[in-house]
This record gives sequence, C-alpha cells and structure tokens, in this order.
Amino acid sequence: MDSSSCTEDRIEHVLERCLCGLGIDTLDKQLWNAGLCINRWCLEELVKRHPHNFLILLQKILRKTKEVLEECRYELVVPLTLLFSSALLKSPHVAADPVVLQEAYLLFHSFLTWPEPCSSASKRLLNVLQQELRAPGISFQRLVHSEQGISPEHHSKTMTVLLVGPEEDVLPEVRSVSEQLSSGSQDSCRDVSILLILHAFQAALGSKQNLQTLRCALQTKRPEELEHLMQAVNNLMETAASTADLSTARNTLTHSMERLGESLTSAADGCTDTGAVEMLMLPFPKCHTCSWENDNFDFLNSVLDSDVDSARDCFLEPEIDEEDRNDTSVDEEDESEGNKEVDFLNNRISTASSSSRDSGYSLSTPSGSSGVESDFSEDTTHKDAQEGQPKLRRKPKKKSRSILGVERFSSFFKTTRSPESCRRVQSMGNRGDFTHRNGSTILSIHPDPLSPRKHMCVRRRPILSCDEGAVEEVPTLVRVVMFGGDKEAGRLARAYSDLQQKESKCPRLTKTCKLQFYFVPTRGRATGNTPTEAPSGSSRAAASGECNGGVMEDSTDIAHMLGLMDPWYERNVLSLLSLSSEVLCQPACKEASSTESLLTDMVLYYCRHADQPVLLQLYQAELTLAGGERRREVFLHSLELGHSAGIRAVKAMGAASKRFGIDKEREAVPLDLRVGYNKVAVSGRSQWTQTEKLCTSINLFKACRKPEQLDTRIESLQLTMTEVLKSSKSKKGYNQHICVSEVKVDKVQVNGGENGTTFAVCLDQDEKKFFQSVTRCEVSLCSKSGSGSDWRSYKLSPGQVQPLHPSYCSLLCLPLTSFSGSPP
Repeated sequence: MDSSSCTEDRIEHVLERCLCGLGIDTLDKQLWNAGLCINRWCLEELVKRHPHNFLILLQKILRKTKEVLEECRYELVVPLTLLFSSALLKSPHVAADPVVLQEAYLLFHSFLTWPEPCSSASKRLLNVLQQELRAPGISFQRLVHSEQGISPEHHSKTMTVLLVGPEEDVLPEVRSVSEQLSSGSQDSCRDVSILLILHAFQAALGSKQNLQTLRCALQTKRPEELEHLMQAVNNLMETAASTADLSTARNTLTHSMERLGESLTSAADGCTDTGAVEMLMLPFPKCHTCSWENDNFDFLNSVLDSDVDSARDCFLEPEIDEEDRNDTSVDEEDESEGNKEVDFLNNRISTASSSSRDSGYSLSTPSGSSGVESDFSEDTTHKDAQEGQPKLRRKPKKKSRSILGVERFSSFFKTTRSPESCRRVQSMGNRGDFTHRNGSTILSIHPDPLSPRKHMCVRRRPILSCDEGAVEEVPTLVRVVMFGGDKEAGRLARAYSDLQQKESKCPRLTKTCKLQFYFVPTRGRATGNTPTEAPSGSSRAAASGECNGGVMEDSTDIAHMLGLMDPWYERNVLSLLSLSSEVLCQPACKEASSTESLLTDMVLYYCRHADQPVLLQLYQAELTLAGGERRREVFLHSLELGHSAGIRAVKAMGAASKRFGIDKEREAVPLDLRVGYNKVAVSGRSQWTQTEKLCTSINLFKACRKPEQLDTRIESLQLTMTEVLKSSKSKKGYNQHICVSEVKVDKVQVNGGENGTTFAVCLDQDEKKFFQSVTRCEVSLCSKSGSGSDWRSYKLSPGQVQPLHPSYCSLLCLPLTSFSGSPP
C-alpha cells in the first residue's frame, strides 16, 4: 500500500475518533474518556509530521462535514468548525488555487440557517475563510501579533495570566504548565520577527520562495530593519485582506511578496535551496503566572504595569482623525468594478465581506430579540485573536457619498456598549427582596411570604436589558486561566463580584482591558486520610458533603456543567481528569526538550479557540452573626450549613482532625431551626414554605449535575435538608432516624429561632469562607451593584421587548469561556 494512502487512512481514523461519542451520555462513557480526550492532540501530532498532511486533514474534514449536513448531526457542527479553523491556522501553505477554501465556504454557509450554536460557529469560520481567501496566513499573523504585543496601534493585544494557589498546594501538572509557558514566552523580538516574515512569504508563495535563503538574508539584518520589513509585510497582508475582489487581493499580494523576496534574497549567498515547505510553529504567548491568595483581581494592575509596554502606552488608543476612524470601508464604485470580473463565488464572498466591513457588524453580536444571553460588563463580541481584524488600521482619506449612505444604514446594526450592557434581568417583583447598601451599612428587608409578587421564579435566560451608553472598545484582552475545582471557581466568582463593585464606583480595569475567564479543572486534594479517587465519577458524592468515609474531596461540578453545555469542552478539557499527572506532564517527543506537555497543549488550544461565554449565576448569602454583625457573602456552587460545614472545617485541619472524633451525621448535634424557602417548578410557578425542623445539616448546591436541570428556564438551587426524626435518649445520643429531603428553590431563609440556636456556614467548600455562630442566613440570587433602576427609565433599543413588570434587577453572572457558549 502507498505510504500516502496509509497516512490518509490514519488521519481519517483519528479524525473519526475525535468526533466519536460527542454529546452522548452512556454508562461506559467514563471508561473511554482517557483514550478519547487525547485524540485531538494525537491528530495534531500526526499532521505535523509533514506539511502536506494539513491539506489532507482539511479535505477529510470537508468530507465529514458533508456527511453531517446530510444526516443533520447538530452536535458535530461546532467541533468541525473548530477543527477546520485550527488546521487552517497551522497550515504552512494552501495552494494558490484555493479550491479547498472555496468549497469550505460554500459548505459551511449551509449551516447559517441551523439553530445555535451551529449558526454562530459557522459565521466565525466564514469570517476566517473570507480573510484567508484574500490574504493567506493572515490568521497566523494576527494571532502572533496579538499574543506577542507587536504593533499595538494596529492590532489588539492579548495577555495570558495563569492563576495558581500557594506553592504547597500547586499540583505537579499545573506547575509544569506554568513553568513551560513562562519560560517559553521569553522568545526574543528578533526571532518572532523572522518567524512572521518567513511565514508570510511561505503562506503566499509556498515552495516558490526558498526559505533557507530568505532566513540567511534576514539573519544579517539589524533589528530596526527587521521591524520595518515586518511592518511592510504586515501592511501588504492587511491591504489584501481589506480588498473586495478575491482574485485581485490574492494576485496583488503574490506579486508584491515576489518582488520583496527577490530584493531580499539577491544579496544572500551560500544558502542551499531546499525548495520545500517547512513547518513553522506558533510561539508561546506572553504569559504571567500569579500566586493567587486573595479573592480579588487587584494583582492584575501590577501585571499590566509590569508588561513590556507601560499601561498608559499599551491601553490608550492613539488619536486619529474621525474621518480615518470611520473610513474602514472600500469605495463602492471600486468594489462594483471588481465584482464584474469575478465569478459567482467571488461575488458572493466579496459582498458578504464588504458588508461586514462597511457596517461594522460583528458576526457574534447578539441582537435584542435573538434570545442570546449576556450578563457581564465586558462585551461578548470579541473575536478570536487569529480571526478578528485589527482594531485600528489607517486607510486613505477617501470617501464617497455612497459610503456615507452605507455608514448611516450600518448605524442601525451597531450595538452600543456600556459597563452594564447586555444584562440579564430577573422577574422578582419588588426591590425589597434584595439587600440595599447605604455606605457601609447593610439594610436587609425581609420579604413577606404572603406577597404573591415577591416569590416569582427567576428565569435562567431572561429578557436582555437596555444599553446605557457607548464605551470605546479596549485594545487589550486578558485571558485569566484558573486551575482547580468548585472551590477555586467560587473564589473566581467572589473576585469577579468584587471587581464589579469596584468598577461600578471607579472604572479602571474594565476601561483598559477586557477579561476572559478560562476554567481548567484539576484533581482536588483530599482533606482526610484516604487518597483522592478519580474525580470524574465522584463529584456528586463529594459535593453532597458526605463524610462517612472520613474524606471530603473538592468537587468539580462547575466543570461538569460546562461539559454538559459544551461537548467539545468535555472532550478536550474536562476529560483530562481521567489521566494521571505523569501523562499530563509528558511531552510529545522526549528527544525535543522544547515540546510542550499534553496539558500545556490543551491550555493553549483552549485559550486560542474558545471565546464564547457561559453565564453562571452568582448567589448572595446575608449572614447575621451572634454579636449582631451582618455580612454579605457571594458564592457560586454550594453553601453548607450546620454539621456538614463544621466537618469540612475540621477535616481541613489534616491530621489534627483525628482528635475531634466527629464523623457521621448520626453523631451530630441536631439544630432547632426555622426554615423558609421558595419552591420553584419548571412551569414557572413557585410556593413559599416556612416550617420548623430539627436538622443536622442544610446544604445548597447549584442545580447543574444532570442534563435535564440545564434544559429548564428556571434559575434554582438544590436544597438538601438532613432532618432528625428520632434520636436516642441514651448517653451516646445517636440520631436513630434521619430523613434527607431535596427541594428545588431560588430563595432560602434559615433562622436560629427564639432559643438562640447558632450554626456554622461554609461557602463553596472553602475553609477560608467558614463562619461560626451564625443566627440567620438568607440566600438569594445575586444582582449587580446599582442595578435596581426602574426599567421605564431606560431607553429601549429596536427589537427589544419590554418586560411584564417594571421593577427588574440585573442578575450578576460569572462568564466562563467555552467553545460553543450557553445553549439558546
């Protein structure tokens, strides 16, 4: 059998394994996770062995996409778009006759009428194809410029920040990732400049340009000459990307690169002409590793200040004329002349690209009536670094009346942004349900259980609120990568809540950069004496606070929730929990010391190709202590009250916990509590219930463990009460009869009663968020600071629907990044 045929068969086989079993939940699925999660990594390692393999992979993906289109397999559309864009990004050269890209454009254009997230994923890929058809390799160039901070006045800038815990708590695989990314990001500017120039010539000319001769010529250049040359190459590619006609753009770029290459290689002697295409790898992005101890983002200010450029120079947008700012389009007369000379496909793609540039319409921008959810101040329309156009690009001061007309028409599609834009709202009748802040004093207004409006269900994806003004787009993206489980996710949520409060009073960080949060689950450390089991199947038992086995693990329910919403996240990020630390730290090739490990490759893939937010609702707990002090705390995943909270705090002491001798619920001291909760249903109805119970523990968890819980439109918590029905009167005082009840709620009140009963509270399984001597605890949905204004005071935008009741509040959600985003 021919070797090329064998390679094609192997690529096709691994591609099928990458897409095998996505979105299917079977009993034996956990057994195959360890093998399935490394298939994408194996595919990339196989393709990198020869430059021609990338073209084979692109063709195989298109063949698989045709099958998906015929069979209507919705779960495979997003993975196929991601696989195609990743292969196209790393492909060293696509043939001068881009039949593959044209076929891909027509094929993925068919998915625009499919439901979300298929439509949005196809739009993002079509945008990449439009640019690559005009300027081959433009995605690679923009990504490297962004990650390395080159030419911030023309390109957006991207920074990566890894958040790790204290040194003694850092897992070996996390330490390996931070060391590799921190050391690998120290590439010199000279090496990066040479890489970009070589890649631009190879992407445009292929084997016509001798890279070895060109590399020898570039090595003799001074740094300032390399900088000017890199800028000239970048200008050629950006000009081609903004040209309306495909043929004109590609031919002009090819001729310009040929003339520039001849001028550079004419003086180079002594270099062997290989005449082959070389593999040029993406350099590591600039990365900062921060030891995170406090639940805030204050450290980001020092990270931004310590960057290569000062914060003032990096983040302030250079002054340009308003005419330059608006003139990012191509003259309509020139465009029409070019369209006459192209075929149907070129005309179709050119029109779509020109329209998107002229109107400023973002392919991922949700309309007011689209039903897409959003609830955080940073704009969610950020394109991937390798896909988006540069933030600022000067154009000649030339404008026609037709262009002015297009700009006026495009204003109807532009979405104004503000620090509180695109906010989710809740249907909680009265503002009295929430806590009001007046300076440092916290006033809690207790709701009336008899009021029908005060206990309405809160929709998980409510109507979008109105825009509140325009904010200039920031040129810097900060990727915040968090490692850990639900405990660390809770810390991230509290830091985000703290950031929202500070920015609402004095905006600083959100004016200079946009934050995107990436969550990488890792194994939790057991706090007892038993080693930690495999977390993939034990999150339910760990999260429920069961301490009968003498061990309480940190759960990973939040990561499992992201996996339920996004199968590609589950396959490539969550399923890595099935692998051991030795496998995660192992490089692809032991001989090459510069090869990144499996976990490092996954983190880079996750950060570069995932940009869609999943909004996770935050909750607030109003705690009243025995001394009369009131505290407002924020949590994301769980609130444990009573015996389960005390046990978690005791077990966190490690070996010292043995002397306490408290183990099971049967040995716990019952608490006489008054419990009130608002029981919710899928239908939207609710019922307020208030009762007195003799309980050992009351636990609240985010309802996110089963797929059916994510299909509902109601934001809710799972309330678990461990009630003592009968206790022994003997000296040991065992609880003989224990009843565990579960209720779906959105608001809970727990009161110690008139006898002065106090209890302990623990938030998000974090021993640092442990409170003793609590007499009252009230849990409700967390809303944004200063978001209680009447809806009627806002100015409605076209396409938005007015809510049923005017007193809506904007819910505060943590945006965690995934590949496909929240389901519609």
